[in-house]
Parts: sequence; C-alpha cells; structure tokens
Amino acid sequence: MQKKVLNNLYNQGSITFFAVPGENLSKEALETLNKIALDLSAGANFILVDFSSVHLSTLQLKLPKNTEEFKQLYSTIQGLKKNHNPIFGILPSEITKEEGMFIPFLCRVLVIEATNNKLSGHYLENIPTENIALLWYGAPPPQKEFPKAYKKVKQSYTQNKKIHLQHPFNFPDKFKNNLTNLHKIEILKKNPLEGFLKFFKKFYWIFLLAAIVTPFFFTNELEPTLSKNRNRIQERDRLTSAPSFEYLFDGNEHMERIGRYAIGRFNALVTHEAMVKNYIQVTLEENGYKNVNWDRNGLTVPPKGTYIKFSRPDYLESTQGDSIGTAWKYWTSILTDSISYITELYHEKGSDTQRKHNGIDLASRFGARILAPFAAKAYTTKDERGGVIIGLVRKEDVMIFMHCDKLLYLNGQEVMAGDPIATVGTTGHTTGPHAHIVTGIVTKNGSKSIGNIRYNLIDPIQWYYDYHQKN
Repeated sequence: MQKKVLNNLYNQGSITFFAVPGENLSKEALETLNKIALDLSAGANFILVDFSSVHLSTLQLKLPKNTEEFKQLYSTIQGLKKNHNPIFGILPSEITKEEGMFIPFLCRVLVIEATNNKLSGHYLENIPTENIALLWYGAPPPQKEFPKAYKKVKQSYTQNKKIHLQHPFNFPDKFKNNLTNLHKIEILKKNPLEGFLKFFKKFYWIFLLAAIVTPFFFTNELEPTLSKNRNRIQERDRLTSAPSFEYLFDGNEHMERIGRYAIGRFNALVTHEAMVKNYIQVTLEENGYKNVNWDRNGLTVPPKGTYIKFSRPDYLESTQGDSIGTAWKYWTSILTDSISYITELYHEKGSDTQRKHNGIDLASRFGARILAPFAAKAYTTKDERGGVIIGLVRKEDVMIFMHCDKLLYLNGQEVMAGDPIATVGTTGHTTGPHAHIVTGIVTKNGSKSIGNIRYNLIDPIQWYYDYHQKN
C-alpha cells in the first residue's frame, strides 16, 4: 500500500533542471540527447522546457523574477504535468538571485555540469538548494572563493569523487532508473512512509552511488496550454478599481447573490437582507427595469440573456471598506469562484447583535477550488462541526479551511503556493456552500491545535495586515 502511495506521488510529475554555467549546450550534445531518447523514454512521455533562450526546444519559457511571474509559470508547469512525466528544463548559463530563489519551488532535482568550477560556484550560490536534490558534475568550486557553493556540493548526492568527476553522457542506460530513485528519495523526505523510508535509509549508500548520471533532454512538439489556475488576485485588483461591471444572467442565477458580491467588492461590507434589497431596487432602476416582476420563490431571477450593470453603491458607508478593502480582495481571491464574497467576519466575543465567530465565512459556488496562499505543510482532519478540514502550517502561523467537499492533498504533504488544496463544500454544520477560514499564530501553549501543532486564534483581517504583507 505504501509503495502505491509513493508511486502515486511520483506519477504526479517529476521535474529536473539541468544547467551548464557559463556555456550553452552544444549542437553535438543536443544530438547525443536525441540519439538516446528511445532508451530514456521507455514508455514515459518526456518533455523539454527551454529557459535558456537558445532555441533547444519548441517550448520556451522564462524564469520568474517576482512572485506574480512565478505563479503564472507554476500554473503552466502544473498543466504540462498532467500529460508529461518527467519534465526536463534547461536553465540559462547565467542566473540572478531573483531567478535562482524560485528554482527550488519549480523542480525536485537540479543537475549542474561544472565545466568551469568558478562560474559554476557563482551560479550555485544564487540558488537555495535546501529543498531539492543537487547533482554536481565536474570539479567542486573553490572553497575560499565560494564557501556556500562548496558546502552545498559537499552536502549533495555528488560528494563522492567518482560521481562528480564522471561525465553524465556516458551513462544513458542507467539514467531513467537512477533519476527515478532520486526523485522518490526526495518525495520520501517530505512525505515519510514508515516502511519504505526504512528501506531507503538502509540502502541509502546504493542510491547515492547510483545517482551518477545527469538528465538528457530531447525536444517534443508541444504547444503550452493555458492553466486553469488563473492569477485571480491580479484580475480582482483590476476589476475592483472599475466603477461598475456587467453580468449576463443565465435564467437561473438570482440578483441577490450578485448584489451581495457587488456590495462586498465595491465597499467591503458584509451585507444584510435590507441592504441587498435596496441595492437591487436601485440597480434595476438604473438599468431601466423599474416595474418588472422577476420574482421566483422570493428571489429576483432575470430572464436568460439579460445584461445587468452593477455600479458602486456610493450611498452606502465605506468606512469599513477604507480599512479592510485590500484584505477583502485578498481573501476573496483565494477561491477560483469569480463571484465570492465574505458573509461573516471574525468576532472574538458574542453580543446581542452577533454571535461569536472564530474566522471568516467566504460564500462560493459548490466545488470551487481553494488555492493555497502560501507554501506550507498540509494537515487534514474531519469533525462533526467543521466537516472536511485542511490546514496549512508554516513556522509562525496556520490557516485552516473548513466545510470542504474534496481534499486535493494528503495529510503531511508539502503544498506549493497557488496549488488547489481542496474544493468548497457543505460538510459539517453549514446552511450553504462556503469556506470557513481560520487563522492562528503558532505557539507552544496555544489553546487550539491541528495535528501536533498548537496555535492561538487571530482575526483573519488582522492576520493579513500583520503576517501576509511581511512574507
């Protein structure tokens, strides 16, 4: 069973990056890669991504230099992983620290052929390699000149002299099996499987000596597909600054839902029934529908094909929007539902007009995906009130999503920022599809817990301003 889980995680896609610092791959090297393509494929569907801009592949992409570019590239690669495994990437001969910081989040294995150990040392110092497997071929970088790179090489899988002095092109027949083993070792580090982990630890030296080859890349005719994980934050920021938006009704959607979304988007207000009713009346009059009867079971449902323009309700107070407007946009962009809005805020204590509420409620369509706002470790659980639950845990803070329908990550897996982690559902105590979001600060004696992590609650709006903007 554990072997099946490991193979399943591996089959989700392995990505290996290859670099020759200071030089480009020669035509002869590329021809060699093509000649051994049949030996390497053996039923697997490989793909080569060229980040070096030297036209070695029809699929050319650029390394990200900021968070927004990283999210877009990560989404594209996730789309490629669905039909191609493994994926190889050729890195540029030179990289900046801005580019290097994202490499560990894109690949699991990094191979560097050190044709010039000084250039390679400088190259490696721009890449944090704590969370990836490093294979190094050639002489190690000078220790005095590049202490960080020298330390990384000594701690890598290539610390044996016989390994880092061998040329990888000499071992095409062993390439696939050795690389597969190395990827699985990295998976086991982050997702320990008790029985298999003991097996790998016992025979660790075998895998260390076996990892003596470097990726061979070959081209494949492929057009990159658009990812379903659109950059919702950028889109939401652009739309929120607009004074109005138009919505095409399908004959089933009601104006109350779109009205609640519009008020929240423009004024960052949690709506109540009277507020929504008044806004719908004003909106209908502004669109020339003063005396229409679109009532269906107490809801206003325009006929199919009706366009309604929703404008900013300037007559409503915007004090709350002025104070939490950016946080509102952040939280509503976590879901892939373009029409999501907050239905209840955090209330530390109950009162005559509001109940005690330990998080925020985000209304959404059933099945909308919840996107991880940051890289973390996933914890999954289930209880009667919260239903299906997934939590994201970092060093300082936690974020928990309740009432999920389906979980897209296993307990203990490492999550990448932007990954779909679950879908919105109605499990537990809920009157409709929504995500109940809880945020907390990790502390040894915290009053709450998920897995073996203890934490204290914090208002998600306060969390956004105190912690999100610092990271």
